[in-house]
Amino acid sequence: MRKVIGHYKFREDQRSELVKHGILPAGWHPDTKSDSSYKFTVDEYMRMAEVGILAREDKVELIDGVILEMAPIGRPHELRVNRLVRLFIGVVPENVEVSIQGTIHLNDMTGPEPDIALLTPEASLDEENIPRPNGVLLVVEVAGSSLRRDRGDKARRYAQNGIPELWIFVLETDEVEVSRQPTPEGYADVRVYRRGDALTIQALPGVRLAVDQLLQ
Repeated sequence: MRKVIGHYKFREDQRSELVKHGILPAGWHPDTKSDSSYKFTVDEYMRMAEVGILAREDKVELIDGVILEMAPIGRPHELRVNRLVRLFIGVVPENVEVSIQGTIHLNDMTGPEPDIALLTPEASLDEENIPRPNGVLLVVEVAGSSLRRDRGDKARRYAQNGIPELWIFVLETDEVEVSRQPTPEGYADVRVYRRGDALTIQALPGVRLAVDQLLQ
């Protein structure tokens, strides 16, 4: 997970496109409404990507209707994500999708983009709808400067919306924090795994992974 820089600031041409495509009401202008005061839905957010208002390189995320700008990922973060993707692709069933920084529809106003998500076969084959919690088997975040947010606010959101399992890779300590049993208050079961340990993906009990493999 990348660190939040602040609210995304739309350029004037982007604002015009938002009105043109019916995402913002006609007459809307930041002189009377700041970009962060208008609450977008996940459907509106995805529409921005479809029509080209937002691009992949914009590095943004929708939380509680607000589009947040995220810091670029550092090289250690990027390397860990790439290694994990290769590992997951090699061990999970072929019909399970390994999604890389794709949007998850947690609720109508929140669409985070975890570093990695493992999706059910049904969610993998759905070309019209972005994954919802019932289509997610596991969410993975790689945490450097974002660790406090990942452990706190981000983990609570995942739990409150029924994501069954969250792994946080802590770059500073070289550990994996595994959270399970989602409740409205957060995850009821949080454990730390270190080198020499082994763990399984709760939804894929046949997949057993050595922590040493995960932390290569």
